[in-house]
Amino acid sequence: MNGTKIFIKERINREWISIDSTIIDNQKFTFKGIFDSARIVYLAYEFPKANKVRQAFVLENGKLTAAIDSTGFMYIRGTAQNNLLQSYQEEKKTLYKKIGDFSDSNNDSLKTPEQQMAFEQAMDKLNLEEISIDIKYATENVNTIAGTHIFTNSFYGMSTAEKEAIVALMNAETKSIARIKEIIADLEAEKRVAVGSQFTDFRLPGLAGDSIALSDLVGKTDYVLVDFWASWCGPCINSLPELKSLYNIHKGSHFEILGVSLDEDRALWSGAVASHQLGWQHVSDLKGWKCEGSRIYAVNSIPATVLIDKSGKIVGRNLSIHKIGNLLSGKTQ
Repeated sequence: MNGTKIFIKERINREWISIDSTIIDNQKFTFKGIFDSARIVYLAYEFPKANKVRQAFVLENGKLTAAIDSTGFMYIRGTAQNNLLQSYQEEKKTLYKKIGDFSDSNNDSLKTPEQQMAFEQAMDKLNLEEISIDIKYATENVNTIAGTHIFTNSFYGMSTAEKEAIVALMNAETKSIARIKEIIADLEAEKRVAVGSQFTDFRLPGLAGDSIALSDLVGKTDYVLVDFWASWCGPCINSLPELKSLYNIHKGSHFEILGVSLDEDRALWSGAVASHQLGWQHVSDLKGWKCEGSRIYAVNSIPATVLIDKSGKIVGRNLSIHKIGNLLSGKTQ
């Protein structure tokens, strides 16, 4: 890694801003400075060139030591807040290895429906383990820089009740943080569009220059799936083959999809729709994360989906493609 440039970066309004940089020399690097206030930043480097590594730490006065292991994982310690954040990251790393090993040992694409269901149930259990780690650290360290960072980067996996329980522990200073204020506002939106609620309508521009309302589709088929995605979202693009297969099997009077893009560039949006041959209807106001539809449905990570039945009731959020397929096929699992 000698000769590799390493950065301290800060993420502001979803943009990465470089604060400082240095070169790794003789397997070592050093940053020096004095800071008026502590804040979350990231140690970042690219090695090999295609591999971007970023790890959060608390930039504060004090002597910090950093080390990078053979997998690229960073260890940053030296202050109470950074030691706490490091413990959290190491616990998550251990779980991610467990998830990866389990997924690799069950990557047979020729699973029976029963095997697929068992696999998804096991993955759901592992995902709940991750959420429990997030909740533990966010709850036990609420009103600290590290605890707030953990919460704002993991809340989207928590239930409304779990988020509300953490927010209830926050003091006025924490609640005044801009991102926390947004999350609290979204909690109210979540309650309005929770599973079991009637859908909330929105109207957005379509690809052809027209405008399409969600209410134009709901009630016309047995189910409508609202798919929040973007051309720049890797997991969204990776999920498209399965979504297309589901659509081709069930489209018609039984099922429709409305794609809601969080793109900001019309050419990238329309290009992705064309290149991936997405045959369902698409809308976007090209406002990114401020998209009206995503704000109404409190979408904070993508891909995200909302499944609505013919009566207009929300019957599922972020269900797996397999579970949606079973529902559309009239199966109980």
